[in-house]
Amino acid sequence: MKAYVSDTEDLKQDPMYQETWDDMIINFLAESLDVIQDADWVISLGNAFTSQYELYTSDDEHSALLHRCFGMLLQKVKDRAYVRNKIDWMYRQANITIPTNRLGLAKAFGLVAASHLDTVLDKLKDILDNVGQSIFRRFLSFFSDSFKTEESDDIHAGLALMYGYAAKYAPSTVIEARIDALVGTNMLSRLLHVRHPTAKQAVITAIDLLGRAVINAAENGASFPLKRRDQMLDYILTLMGRDNNNEDFADSTLELLHTQALALSACTTLVSVEPKLTIETRNHVLKATLGFFALPSDPLEVVNPLIDNLITLLCAILLTSGEDGRSRAEQLSHILRQIDLYVSSPVDYQRKRGCLAVYEMLLKFRMVCISGYCALGCQGSCTHSKQIDRTLHGNFSNLPSAFVLPSRAALNLGDRVMMYLPRCADTNSEVRKVSAQILDQLFSISLSLPRPAPSNFGADIELSYSALSSLEDVIAILRSDASIDPSEVFNRIVSSVCILLTKDELVATLHGCTAAICDKIKQSAEGAIQAVIEFVTKRGNELTETEVSRTAQSLLSATNHVTDKHLRLETLGAISSLAENTSTKVVFNEILTLAGRDIVTKDISRLRWGWPMQDAFNAFSQHTVLSFLFLEHVICILDQTPVLRGDSEKADNSGQLVDGQVDGNILQAAIIALTAFFRGGGKLGKKAVEQNYASVLAELTLQLGSCHVLASSGQLEPLRALLTAFQAFCDCVGDLEMGKILARDGEQNENEKWINLLGEIASCISIKRPKEVQTICLLLSKSLNRQQKYQREAAAAALSEFVRYSGGFGTLLEQMVEVLCQHVSDESPNVRRLCLRGLVQIPSIHILRYTAQVLGVILALLDDSDESVQLTAVSCLLMILESAPSDAVEPVLINLSVRLRNLQVCLNTKMRTNAFAAFGTLSNYGVGAQRDAFLEQIHTAFPRLVLHAHDDDVGVRQACRNTLRRIAPLLEMEALNVLLNSHCFNSEHRSDYEDFVRDFSKQFAQHLPSRVDTCVASIIQAFDAPWPVIQANAIYLSSSMLYFSDDQHILALYFTQVFGVLVGKMSRSADAVVRATCSSALGLLLKSTNSMSWRADRLDRVDSTRRDS
Repeated sequence: MKAYVSDTEDLKQDPMYQETWDDMIINFLAESLDVIQDADWVISLGNAFTSQYELYTSDDEHSALLHRCFGMLLQKVKDRAYVRNKIDWMYRQANITIPTNRLGLAKAFGLVAASHLDTVLDKLKDILDNVGQSIFRRFLSFFSDSFKTEESDDIHAGLALMYGYAAKYAPSTVIEARIDALVGTNMLSRLLHVRHPTAKQAVITAIDLLGRAVINAAENGASFPLKRRDQMLDYILTLMGRDNNNEDFADSTLELLHTQALALSACTTLVSVEPKLTIETRNHVLKATLGFFALPSDPLEVVNPLIDNLITLLCAILLTSGEDGRSRAEQLSHILRQIDLYVSSPVDYQRKRGCLAVYEMLLKFRMVCISGYCALGCQGSCTHSKQIDRTLHGNFSNLPSAFVLPSRAALNLGDRVMMYLPRCADTNSEVRKVSAQILDQLFSISLSLPRPAPSNFGADIELSYSALSSLEDVIAILRSDASIDPSEVFNRIVSSVCILLTKDELVATLHGCTAAICDKIKQSAEGAIQAVIEFVTKRGNELTETEVSRTAQSLLSATNHVTDKHLRLETLGAISSLAENTSTKVVFNEILTLAGRDIVTKDISRLRWGWPMQDAFNAFSQHTVLSFLFLEHVICILDQTPVLRGDSEKADNSGQLVDGQVDGNILQAAIIALTAFFRGGGKLGKKAVEQNYASVLAELTLQLGSCHVLASSGQLEPLRALLTAFQAFCDCVGDLEMGKILARDGEQNENEKWINLLGEIASCISIKRPKEVQTICLLLSKSLNRQQKYQREAAAAALSEFVRYSGGFGTLLEQMVEVLCQHVSDESPNVRRLCLRGLVQIPSIHILRYTAQVLGVILALLDDSDESVQLTAVSCLLMILESAPSDAVEPVLINLSVRLRNLQVCLNTKMRTNAFAAFGTLSNYGVGAQRDAFLEQIHTAFPRLVLHAHDDDVGVRQACRNTLRRIAPLLEMEALNVLLNSHCFNSEHRSDYEDFVRDFSKQFAQHLPSRVDTCVASIIQAFDAPWPVIQANAIYLSSSMLYFSDDQHILALYFTQVFGVLVGKMSRSADAVVRATCSSALGLLLKSTNSMSWRADRLDRVDSTRRDS
């Protein structure tokens, strides 16, 4: 034996050579013993082996081979006593502190146990009894429940290995009972207390051997489930963890890696036996082991086998966890998702390990789905192999294969493709190669699975196989390491994948693009973007609006997370491609929605890498196709502006948004988008703006209305943002004059000022861009039908100015007149008055054609409930009467007169001024068929004109005096004409006015005695006028009329009444002018000759009353 185990030079080259040599010696000895078949000779040989121990020192590693040889010999001996004696000898001679000898002794005990299991177990019990209570309670549950405390890791390690190898070599027919007894106790939990790495490795090896014994039994037809398998897995996971107290060991890190590699192998063994893993146990194992993918690459000789063991474990979990193809597909998807972290890692070797693991798992999965599987991972046909058919699936055995095999959908190809496709553009050539193989496996598996009958995929099966063949050609090129451009390879892979994906898978791929575009490897991120562009370019027409929306959201999310400027621009290019090849409207809506959300939740002006949405707006404005479409879309969004309650007569003033309208945040985003478009569009953007000049200008005009109402309530930001956009528009199209107008008056919030601003803008456009007027007017005309009040007002304000310049555009003027006339009944007073203002600004060469129509509108609005509308109507009447023909005025002359008289008592001085002036202008038309009727109106209005000829307001005074002069000729009183041109009439002094009143009263009483009655009655009504001076005027005028009147009837009616009022006001009025006028009027009445008869008449009445009583 000493000669056999000598270290020859060739054995020193590789440790594996020594192991092979040892196995050859053992096999030679076994065959020799089988041939000799002489019991006495065997025993003598055993004695000779005993003497051999003297040739070895206690620390000689070669004694391990002697233990094994002795064990093989004892296996052939039938004498139990001899066997017991020799294993005692063997144990006493072994130095189990040396790992090699410890392992040799354990293997020897295992060889003996193949024939003398009970004898070996009795010996182990004796050893444990001598050591004390051991941590191997569950191993020793073969014999007893009482043990003593552990004394050293070496003894525990040796005992563990002995029991492990005893289980390995024990006959399959008797092993189940022993294992059940062992794991039925809680002894194995004490194994967790060993500290030394080699001791841990020994315990892990023992558990591994225990699992392999179960597998061997199954191979021999004695299959049974391993009880408490999940608990044993937990023990292994605990043992392979780092112990904070093992710092004293010189090679702790290296030994720990060896321990972990061994533990992973043991886990593979345990998960390969029955029962199948539960979901909880699977997740626990994955959580404890997947982190090894992140181990540093050095030392390679230790780490690489550990990673291989990990991959093998993952494959074992996949193959043994499911009941059928569908459940295994779920297992595959779950494990692959757990590995994604490493597949997309920024560290090269982690990505490589992750991709290799995925590839190996797919190979195993494909083998299971197509040709069955072996729990130990054997390739091809083997005794362990389980076919897909009936014996594999238990309750599923009577179902068709479609129910047993996974469905294509269960592979989640969409998600998987977007995970591995970017790796095909990786910087690491090995990763690129393996990733391409992964995609090939995925699609090979998918094409091998049954497809649903109604699926449209069958029609394209030939095309799919052609694409798969092309993909395999690329892989063949990669394997041969041929000199080929990586970008060309990637392009071919993307083209093939684009064909191989079903519609649903394509959608899932696009939806999952965010993480791929944010990949930490720039080349891979660029590859993901390229793939997305390829997919939407070639198959974007298959996507529904909902799918386009989700894809846009994914791309936008990527844009927000990407910090590299180049990648962001590339991603925006993908978004542009999506918009160009699918539903443009949906993509634009998603961008504006996200922009609106950012405006509310972020300070977009201070984002570190800039605001991605701003870049998106710029990208669209510079796009050959999308620049026009995006501008039109934004205008359309603005056209659906949210209604502020208070901006609609159908809502209250709470300031909330009305349901069904565009969100206000999107409106802000649209305004910012317009600004970006105007500023960053370049030549393409400017061209788009020029072509859409009218629609842009019209919408900006309307938005001014909404923003000004917000500004008036204190919300200035929307107006400022809009003005910024408007200024950018002016700069873009070169309308500098309009820009100056906006800069000067843009933030004026007063109602009339912003309306005048719009008028100035309209005037500027009409002069600078007359060709745009017609289109703008048509757009604004339609806007008068909008629900938003302030937008209707803005449209009306602009149209009222544009109408000046509409005469040279065919039927435009006629259309505008029709629209303006329709909207003079609008609910908004501003709209009504602005429409009317527009009607009277019809070019002079066309006004005669529409005069009658305009007069009808004015007539209606003179009765409006809003004073501002009435004032506008009166003002417009004055304007239209300057050129109105008689045939247009005469039909409404009387109605106009009546309404003007009603307005002459208005408190608004401007209203009174215009009403008096308009009445005077109407006198030009009172000479025709309506002369008599109009004369009656004059007589009715005459007293009021005289009273207001000395009004407090200068404008009213002047208007009344002018009107009196214009109507005097119709009264045919020559003396009146002289009086109206006298100094007294034109004087501003009150004494002169009173002189005029006395002269006027005298003339009136002489020439128009029949009118004195109605005149005095009208004057008396002014006693209660709201203006003190008018009260005073009425008092003096009525007194003068009575003073000069000879009509006793009139005196009887009014003298007492007037006298009483004078007395009352003189004593009670707070106004000095009233009291003073009453005093002088009383004097006038008392001096009247008529007063005597009035007093006599009064006395007669008193006497008559007394006689009757």
